[in-house]
Amino acid sequence: MPAPLSRPRLAVALLALAAILLALLQLEGARAGIERIPLAVGDTPATLYRLEGDAEAPLAVVAHGFGGSRQMMEAISLTLARAGLAVVSFDFRGQGRSAIPMSPDAFPNEAGSSGTTVQLVRQTLEVLEAARALPGVAGPPALIGHSMATDILVRAADRLPEVGPVGLISAYSRQVTPETPARLLILSGQREGGLREVALEMARQVAPDAAEGQTVRAGAVERRAAVAPYVGHAGVLWSPATLRELRDWLAPGSDAPVAATGPWILLLLGGIVALVWPAAVLLPPRGRPGPAVGWRFFAVLLLAPALPAALLALNFGASVLGLAGIGRIALFFGVWGGVQLALLAHYRGLDRRIDAAALALLLGASLLFALAMDRYAAAFLPTGPRVPLMALMACGTLPFMLAHAHLAREAGIGRRILLALAPLLALGGAIAAEPERLGLSFTVLPVFLLFLLVFGTMGRWIGRFTGPLTIGLGLGLVLAWSFAASTPLFGAASRLVF
Repeated sequence: MPAPLSRPRLAVALLALAAILLALLQLEGARAGIERIPLAVGDTPATLYRLEGDAEAPLAVVAHGFGGSRQMMEAISLTLARAGLAVVSFDFRGQGRSAIPMSPDAFPNEAGSSGTTVQLVRQTLEVLEAARALPGVAGPPALIGHSMATDILVRAADRLPEVGPVGLISAYSRQVTPETPARLLILSGQREGGLREVALEMARQVAPDAAEGQTVRAGAVERRAAVAPYVGHAGVLWSPATLRELRDWLAPGSDAPVAATGPWILLLLGGIVALVWPAAVLLPPRGRPGPAVGWRFFAVLLLAPALPAALLALNFGASVLGLAGIGRIALFFGVWGGVQLALLAHYRGLDRRIDAAALALLLGASLLFALAMDRYAAAFLPTGPRVPLMALMACGTLPFMLAHAHLAREAGIGRRILLALAPLLALGGAIAAEPERLGLSFTVLPVFLLFLLVFGTMGRWIGRFTGPLTIGLGLGLVLAWSFAASTPLFGAASRLVF
């Protein structure tokens, strides 16, 4: 029989449920009174945000950064919609819900452009044309973009007959001139030192002595470089300071509340993770796992896969499913885990027990987290070409996580850190050595770290009540899901297979 909940676990369960409920009420409340209308601009998925019942509103177009999605920009979209704008937010090719991959020509030429840049500028112009044709939309479009999108929007603005106010967040575009865009707000996070300098350079094109937080003018040109305190490249999107600056720049005089959803998103996701800790104790009791692997053999298991995994990933899997770089990543993780599993099976033996209840808890909690993430924070559901991509990734992530689960059982914090760092360093080194082969898939590195932090924590709590085969299977599937849902897709020149 499962053990009864102790008082600490019962308290955590009640607090987690209260946190989830409170966060949901706040997040749904931020959407109250705002119409969210799905749009399809050709093959581009988009969403129109506007106040319910508004007959006419100024247009604003919102674009996300590399690896982002409409969901990542929703705090901005909701804030501007509540301030009286009609906001169209869309997913760039290869990102979010887009089923069309980006051009593989991602490296800039001497002019600072690339095939990918040209493709995304053209897509942005198509979205702008469709948005301006929507009923009840008035005036020249305002443009808001983050990171990668800042350069895309500035290039697109140069091709438009008229542009409203522009807001660039974490900007690095070198296409800004002393004359264009005419009314420009440049926002940076306090922790983005280099990009804060870029923002000041843009403001000082108009006034050489411009400072952060100061609005400067020269004729018809107006610039402002502002800083959101305490945040970095991602947190700047949810900062109340960012939201207020954008509202005041695009809707002067509005006192509409900003959609400060960031803390509530963290509370919701944290509550879902925390709920696993008390839930795990309700699993049927199982025997204790065997002793941990000795340090000498552990070191061999860490080092042995590095060279074959990196070399095979660099030389095979260039194009799979018509996508560039994806096969290389699946191959890297598959070879890494395969080498470790072969050594473990030969010298120590492998766990062969699957606990259905523990596997269901791990997958169910992971799915709940993914659904919450996808609704409020960032695109996190595999759709379209990402479904077969998940199956391909699982061929690599399943052996990887099966080996990881066997090595992590009864492991201390030092070993767990080494288990995370070893593949990251090997893959990061391969990407640095051959960026044209593996560079397009560099986003798997932060995704892998976040996966270990969130889902690895769930797996460790559940793993105390079950065996490594169950945890390895569950986390292998979740890692494949995570990679498939979040990795930007680049097309490949040919459909080779490895």
